[in-house]
Amino acid sequence: MKKAVRTFTIALFCAVYAFGALAFVFAMGTPSETYVAYADDIGLRVSFIDCGQADSCYIEFPDDKNMLIDAGENDSDSYGSIIEFLDGEGVTTIDYFIMTHSDSDHIGGAVKIFEEYEIEVVYRPHQEATGTSANPYTDPALKGEGKYGFYGDTVKEKATLTYANAIKAAYAETREVYVFNPFDDEINRISDAAGSYTFDFLSPVVTDYSDANNFSPIMVLSYAGRDIVMTGDAEKENEKDFVEYIKTAKLGDYGGHYDRMIKGEFNADIVKAGHHGSETSTSREFLEIMCANEAKRVNCFTIFSCGTNNTYGHPHIETLERLFGTKKDENSELESGMGFSAERLLRTDLNGDIRFGVSSEGKISVSTEKDAEITAKLTSGYKDGTPSQTATDNGLKPSEAADKLPDKPSGDGCADNELFDPETWKNPAEYSAIQWVIIAAVVIVLLVFIVLAVKGAAKRKKRRK
Repeated sequence: MKKAVRTFTIALFCAVYAFGALAFVFAMGTPSETYVAYADDIGLRVSFIDCGQADSCYIEFPDDKNMLIDAGENDSDSYGSIIEFLDGEGVTTIDYFIMTHSDSDHIGGAVKIFEEYEIEVVYRPHQEATGTSANPYTDPALKGEGKYGFYGDTVKEKATLTYANAIKAAYAETREVYVFNPFDDEINRISDAAGSYTFDFLSPVVTDYSDANNFSPIMVLSYAGRDIVMTGDAEKENEKDFVEYIKTAKLGDYGGHYDRMIKGEFNADIVKAGHHGSETSTSREFLEIMCANEAKRVNCFTIFSCGTNNTYGHPHIETLERLFGTKKDENSELESGMGFSAERLLRTDLNGDIRFGVSSEGKISVSTEKDAEITAKLTSGYKDGTPSQTATDNGLKPSEAADKLPDKPSGDGCADNELFDPETWKNPAEYSAIQWVIIAAVVIVLLVFIVLAVKGAAKRKKRRK
């Protein structure tokens, strides 16, 4: 009997040790290389186009489909830069055209885009286009149903000719026009048949905003273990409502699109700062959700899309200090830094077109038209007589070790309460690596116990004979 107990103890120790080591490997993850040369094995390409004090982003997906997010300002220099870029890429058809919101610096060039290219699907804001008193317009989404129409109890209006013309062109030139709705499973995710990439619309979760910027969707593009976050001009109100939703949502809601954020396991690799780097966007609370592990933020690329010497002072010093500045005491007028590295900061006004590539192995490449000094990148714009200011660089450097860290912040590992939440054990298809390790360890221990019990019974039977 003593021998059996000793054997069982040794077997149990070995099983726990082996699977503990395996759990550690799973938690650490596979290191991914980040390099700066553009490569031939790129599966996903994301380009932030320099179009002045405006916005536009072009995406090439692994399945050869493409997407244009926003179309710059209603100015030939702005939309002309976008058309020149797209023509240089050989674009004739755009599979998805995303108009984030109704302001002219995002949809001012939309009519020209519809004129130049064949557009397959358009996503548009949940905001009624009314035109002007001199040129009224009736928005087709008023009578649309499901993904084609407005939803909820509130629909705000935007009375500009630029927005009305963009919406009018969308319905005239495109076979499918959808209204942003993060809760409509038909349209809230774009992906290929194999699911190798996903593009999710995660907000706005509220439709009653006074500022048109807040109708911009929070969007997440995921491929090969990498995540890219884009928000148009979403302000702190949109971000706040999104954060509140994450805090109250349940795992599995809306296809599980929010699960990693709910678990505190989401860490963006690229974040396009909201509203051109304005102090009213890219809030601390939002970044704490989208870049949950502070130790991994040094490797996150941050993009500001803004114009040279713009009159809005973008990017604002408050945003620069919030992301890249040094830690400050509670009495500071500026927010303390969140641990992002200025070496991973890129700006269209200083760097021109910014191109990212992600390989099927999760390697990130980046190239820019122009180089810029860190001091220049950390310097705010000039506005209303207020001189430019330069953020105090935190001096943090990108680190290979950061890539190897677990997604959850330290202290939130296996002892996390999620393991004791029955909801996390309902769907085996969504089990984490740690959960599978626990199951495997339990099974092995049970098997060892059964084998020892059977052997013990056989020996007792033999003695009785």
